[in-house]
Amino acid sequence: MIHGGVNETILNGNESAKAIDNSSMIGTKPNTDQDKWLREQSSKAVDRLVKLNINFLALDFDLTMIDIHTGGHWKDTPAEMAKHMRPMFIPLLEEAHSKSIRLAICTFSPQVKHISEVLRIIYPDFHQHFVIRGRDKSWSYEGNGMRDGKQPYMASAATELQVRFPGESFTKRTTLLVDDDNNNVGMALQDGTRAIWLNEDDPEELLYDMQNLI
Repeated sequence: MIHGGVNETILNGNESAKAIDNSSMIGTKPNTDQDKWLREQSSKAVDRLVKLNINFLALDFDLTMIDIHTGGHWKDTPAEMAKHMRPMFIPLLEEAHSKSIRLAICTFSPQVKHISEVLRIIYPDFHQHFVIRGRDKSWSYEGNGMRDGKQPYMASAATELQVRFPGESFTKRTTLLVDDDNNNVGMALQDGTRAIWLNEDDPEELLYDMQNLI
């Protein structure tokens, strides 16, 4: 059962997994001044991550950051793909970056070069700070952890981040996955990693979910 972005069945069987508590919603989405609202809610969401000592935000790409599923076979230009970026991710990731939360794209798509170019278009000031892990055969996971779902992708990205930022520590307890696939979310929770399911029918609910993260 998916409720408020988490798999409750898995949660009940694994107390170490962390998810959200949607017992109270924060505010109501307005009909006007959407950009201001997105920035305010993004700031609150990131403040919650900082309070929880989350320093690594891993994001799926297709149907999560963008509003379509490319199937890993996007034929048009990255500029056209960038037009499908969900607006909330612009202020959200700008705010996360400003608070030194490290960012990674963890996707089953092999089109890493396209995704990298989309990030350059959307985030010109810090696109180079993203780590990207996709099915492009440019990396392999050598650890002993879970190999299902996005777990090896996040583990590999965390290893690279550790090299980039040797004074920081990236663990399951300091990581948050955002993904539209509840199977990936469920496996993350089962493995002790915080995760939020992005509802493509109401994607901005993610901001509330992040504010209620426990």
